[in-house]
Amino acid sequence: MTVQTNQWRSAFAAFLDRRAIIMLFLGFSAGIPILLIFSSLSLWLGEAGVNKSAVTMFSWAALGYSFKFVWAPLIDALPVPYLTKTLGRRRAWLLVAQLFIIVAIVIMAMTDPAAGTNALIQMAIGAVLLGFASATQDIVIDAYRIELADTNMQTVLASTYNAGYRIGMIVAGAGALFLASGFGTAKGNYVYQAWQQTYWIMAAVMLIGVATTLWIHEPGSKRVRKHYPKREYGRLVGVFALAVVAFVVCFMYLGNLTAHFNVKDPFLAFLVESVRFIGAAALALAAGWGMVKFGAVNKEMALETWVVPVSDFFKRYGTKVALALLLLIGFFRISDIIAGVISNVFYQDMNFTKEQIAEAVKIYGVIFSLVGGFLGGLLSQRFDIMKVMFVGAVLASTTNLAFVGLVHSGSKTTDVTVKVGSFEALVPTDEVGFWKVDVPSQYLLADTQIQTHVALQNGAVSLQQALPYLKADKDMPVQLQLLPLTQDGVLTPHEQAEKFIVLEGQLLGQGVATASGMLDIVLDGEAHAAKLEPNGRFSVALSGETLATAQHPQLTARYQNQEGQVLESSLAYEVADKAPSERLEQHLDALPLIEAGEYMYTVSGKVIKQYSDVWLYAAIIIDNLAAGLAGAAFIAFLSSLTSVSFTAVQYAIFSSLMTLLPKIIGGYSGAIVSNIGYPNFFYLAMLVGLPVLVLVWWVNRLMKQKTETSAS
Repeated sequence: MTVQTNQWRSAFAAFLDRRAIIMLFLGFSAGIPILLIFSSLSLWLGEAGVNKSAVTMFSWAALGYSFKFVWAPLIDALPVPYLTKTLGRRRAWLLVAQLFIIVAIVIMAMTDPAAGTNALIQMAIGAVLLGFASATQDIVIDAYRIELADTNMQTVLASTYNAGYRIGMIVAGAGALFLASGFGTAKGNYVYQAWQQTYWIMAAVMLIGVATTLWIHEPGSKRVRKHYPKREYGRLVGVFALAVVAFVVCFMYLGNLTAHFNVKDPFLAFLVESVRFIGAAALALAAGWGMVKFGAVNKEMALETWVVPVSDFFKRYGTKVALALLLLIGFFRISDIIAGVISNVFYQDMNFTKEQIAEAVKIYGVIFSLVGGFLGGLLSQRFDIMKVMFVGAVLASTTNLAFVGLVHSGSKTTDVTVKVGSFEALVPTDEVGFWKVDVPSQYLLADTQIQTHVALQNGAVSLQQALPYLKADKDMPVQLQLLPLTQDGVLTPHEQAEKFIVLEGQLLGQGVATASGMLDIVLDGEAHAAKLEPNGRFSVALSGETLATAQHPQLTARYQNQEGQVLESSLAYEVADKAPSERLEQHLDALPLIEAGEYMYTVSGKVIKQYSDVWLYAAIIIDNLAAGLAGAAFIAFLSSLTSVSFTAVQYAIFSSLMTLLPKIIGGYSGAIVSNIGYPNFFYLAMLVGLPVLVLVWWVNRLMKQKTETSAS
């Protein structure tokens, strides 16, 4: 009993080692950028009106994490002028990467994605640079960690690194959401300056990583490095740059070719993009090989940089075991990464607020991820690491069922009754409340508003709503209308306490996209300047308290063009003193200007119902606990596979392969959800994780056989 107690005590004490604390701070620095590309950026783009498919495709900006093995050899081989002599090889590259991360975040902060295509391109450039720089930082940190301690200490370093990483994610996730909300932005009330200030603060937070780099010492390395003339290093970089240019040019050219096919099916689109990528990569590889063959760079240097680290891995493990290991590495994280890409969009579709998401996902989720990481490191110190990985893989796959439970925890509603003129339809909703129906134009031209009705199946709440719309009129080239406050014209006690209530309307007709007149919404004689979008929608955000305490609960939209002509539209609203027993709301999408020449218009909306907070927190806690446990064990496992002579390159290959396939598929998660719905998506995420269990068992068996063979 005493021996076991001492073993557990030693396992706990290892977490207070100075090297473990160093990895905590470096993990924090590594955890900041990732969410600024994924979830926080997804919310920003969503509020800015970027469509769901484009939002999830921005996750491809993080593919730098998956291809970092391509330039990791350069990080291992090239010294940084002046800095390498001053700080050492690892710290020099770490400082360079962190400074580029700060520059990339500032570029994103200076870009408003709602400003149009050019702004989105600039945002993509900033996001790609952020992905590239943060992946470079990861390359150096991983090499630093492996060189900092022996294999027995790697599980502890992996756990504290993971803890710091998750704390960084809290800051860049929950912190960013709280900051953006506090600065005044909200869904339906997009404020660019709020996100700009948030990203500026995130850039400042990265200075903690810079300070850590300057504080720590350079790790010892057993690798004997060859030194080449400076011009050879320049040539090596030149070959790499030309190969990258070949890849980009080919990728863009193949993109122009495939654009003619107009593939809409998500799976076929994935196959087309895969062929496009493989073709571009093959050309880049051929270009690089050709330049080496024709003497553009020292052949021995090129082989030592890119080929020897790979051949070393296959020599140490043998072809069969090496391929099995690479297969396991490529699929181990597939289940949780695929689901993670669309997680924030999912929570928004579940009608949770930004504050709820920040609290449940970014705080409780990260806390239990830390707990899971600590358990993973502790268990890996005491038990066989493959057993811990097997348990982690089981949990990571099956926890997707908790999100299915969350979807089904919503209140059950009737189908939506839609009436306009003599047209009437009973329209079903999907799992999260979205619905749509096509209405012939003749029915819309015969009326002025759409009537809808939906109710809870238990009969507790019934909701009737009307959506006014505008019809083309040659005598009125420009028309103005206010939309009902909070969609139903009633301000509930809950809404009265809201920090922001968005008032919306439409200015439609000729020349509206370039209109430059004055547009205000007036309440109690006070004018509030409205923001006009190119599609004719305008909005103003006022506090719920301001609306609830108004002397005259009536809103007036007023538009005055440059010629001095004035248009007005008024709507009264009701201030309720009693909330319904159960939440049931509906958001109706405003229609464009109805014209006689169009045959069909799509009427759509979303039924906003209540989902279980218990299911939300349970799903978040279980999922993050599993991910933390599996992640810590897996990082330690990958570290044990690397050679001390090629730490940066080999670990970069492993960690890149770990995320490559999941992130590529994850880029299509929005399109997949649109086609099969959330429950089937999470079932799919669970199923793709089950083969990992077989891979863990098979690799464990092969590794034991190899050990027995070596011993005999």
